[in-house]
Amino acid sequence: MAVAPTLLAVVIALGAALLATGIVGLIRDGRRIATPVYVTMGLGLIAVGTGMLLASQGHPVPLIVIVAAAVGVLLLGNVVGYPLLMVFLLYSGATVLRRENRSLGNALALLAGIALLLLPSTLGMLAPPDTVRTDAAYMARYAVHLSATVVVVYFGFAFAAFTAASLLYRWRRIRTVPVAVIVLGSGLINGQVPPLLAARLRRGLGIQTQFQGTPVIITSGGQGADEPRPEGEAMRDYLLAQGADPATVVAETESRTTEENLRYSRRLLAEPSSPVVVATSNYHVFRAALLTRTLGMHAHVVGAPTAWYYFPSATLREFAGVIRDRLWFTALSIAVLIILAVTFTLVIVPAIGPGTT
Repeated sequence: MAVAPTLLAVVIALGAALLATGIVGLIRDGRRIATPVYVTMGLGLIAVGTGMLLASQGHPVPLIVIVAAAVGVLLLGNVVGYPLLMVFLLYSGATVLRRENRSLGNALALLAGIALLLLPSTLGMLAPPDTVRTDAAYMARYAVHLSATVVVVYFGFAFAAFTAASLLYRWRRIRTVPVAVIVLGSGLINGQVPPLLAARLRRGLGIQTQFQGTPVIITSGGQGADEPRPEGEAMRDYLLAQGADPATVVAETESRTTEENLRYSRRLLAEPSSPVVVATSNYHVFRAALLTRTLGMHAHVVGAPTAWYYFPSATLREFAGVIRDRLWFTALSIAVLIILAVTFTLVIVPAIGPGTT
């Protein structure tokens, strides 16, 4: 059955609207996870709609190419990408535990690699028999398997969108001269600035130098229970030892979390809406950017380099943090998916008919 050209035109127009929304969002701000989703969905709808429209006019080659490309990407992702990602996570996870302290946060890459290793067999164990039945046991197993599958797909899609948005954001340039550079704390070791925090401070000092020393540097961090002095003071001392002008470095010493880093540092500005640059580690850039957007700050976040083996676990920890920050949305999304999976099981499966394979 041919699809009406009017309907295809609507599909193409919807794709163009989504693509435009995504591009405008990326250009204006970039601090949203949804923007790369809009771009991807827009391109997909435009490609499929255009291909089907041309096919209806006797030119099937573009549609064949689009379908072949989509199938090729899916096959490449599953056959090549999935195993490579699993091996990389296992290797980087083992490396970070060998080189750094053994903690749950540092073990996330290893745990994710193990999860990917076990996922296919786990979903296979949950899968119902190939022959459709309508008894309660079969229906329950079908619903559980379908629910688990859609939830896994949901988190995979969410992580892909988070990663894409993070990469796109890091390519953005600073467009406004900042009045301050806020350097986020990450903890002291024996009262001294450790390498990871030192990299953040050097990044902040580099931004100040880039703008001819105009922005004030705010070193942000309170005093933890195991720290002999406030982190912000230690960070300021480190910058002064690196040659920073004492008149352009201010310590914020009350914050305990990233959100407090930003809130309390903003209080030190003459105008809360003034443009600022926030310096942190590269894996933490996008989550910090999301927080600045939530707080209504005119901010651009930049990152300092991190060891490659540390990056996967840290990125997974940041993703978990974003999920936690949006816990109600995540819980609601999962609940809706499970309801849809159960509804499909109760309504569609019996309609397929028992004995079907």
